[in-house]
Amino acid sequence: MRQLFAIILFIALLILSTVFALNNNQPIVVDYLFAESELALSTLIFWVALIGLVLGVLAMTIAVFKLRVKLKRCQSRLNKAEQELKNLRTAPVKDTV
Repeated sequence: MRQLFAIILFIALLILSTVFALNNNQPIVVDYLFAESELALSTLIFWVALIGLVLGVLAMTIAVFKLRVKLKRCQSRLNKAEQELKNLRTAPVKDTV
């Protein structure tokens, strides 16, 4: 069911983006700092969205990497604490009366 929904959503987005591209094919001049070029408006929007997607994925990857490192540290501390607890449970009790 979930895969069917994803396929339908993908097809709908593909159709909408195709209609958008066909309706926005006016040429515009894009002036970079070092050059300029003439592109269709839909092409420019596509490339800007793609660059934004790549930068977003890169930022998320860095954040996930930091969280995985933190998780490893916390798991290591937990393992040490569990080992200490196990040692304390098996240690003989000393009576001091």
